[in-house]
Amino acid sequence: MNQYLNLSSFAEQMLIHEHACVAIRKDMPLDRAALIGCSVTTGVGAVILTSNVRPGETVAVIGCGGVGLAAINGAAIAGAGRIIAIDRVGSKLNLAKHFGATDVINAADGDAVAQVMELTKGGVHHSFEAIGLKATAEQSFQMLARGGTANIIGMIPVGTKIELAGSDFLGEKRIQGSIMGSNRFPIDMPRFVDFYMSGRLKLDELISRRIKLEQVNEAFEEMKTGELARSVIMFDA
Repeated sequence: MNQYLNLSSFAEQMLIHEHACVAIRKDMPLDRAALIGCSVTTGVGAVILTSNVRPGETVAVIGCGGVGLAAINGAAIAGAGRIIAIDRVGSKLNLAKHFGATDVINAADGDAVAQVMELTKGGVHHSFEAIGLKATAEQSFQMLARGGTANIIGMIPVGTKIELAGSDFLGEKRIQGSIMGSNRFPIDMPRFVDFYMSGRLKLDELISRRIKLEQVNEAFEEMKTGELARSVIMFDA
């Protein structure tokens, strides 16, 4: 299995590029630190770095898996005034509240865009699509207020095209991508570790299961169901 972005592989040891290596404080638990390297950096970074959410602004997050929950947490850290979590799984929406969501919308109950518009009386300043689907990417743009920014952080399948109404751009709305939360790894990794150690970044709650390496295929199947947040491989388990 090849490394992704020079920093990941299911291996006990690996040779990595110096740009993917950074020292962190010794009192940081490594099973929690492992989460920061991908999903947390992607979600929190998209909020703080890619979209530059400012205190008091409104945020909507579509998809409350590991990345989406991290985005919700990042919005809370950034001081967003209203954070709307959107998903189809009730247990994930309950978890989203713990991560900082002020409002939740079950997309199975009706038009999520219409519900966001009603809650905010006109749309959000920032939206974050954390699933990777054509429909939800389009919805992330549709739920923006004038001047708002939609951030696509889910991995939309190669070849998929999204459709947007041209007239919406008259409202100065923007849509943009974000990879790994626009992170500056040597700076942000230690920073996010400090967030966790000070109680601002929630990592314990992201771990649904701790598994052995030989259970990795089982974990992939569980991931496809969308029921769990994150599973962490413990090599000494």
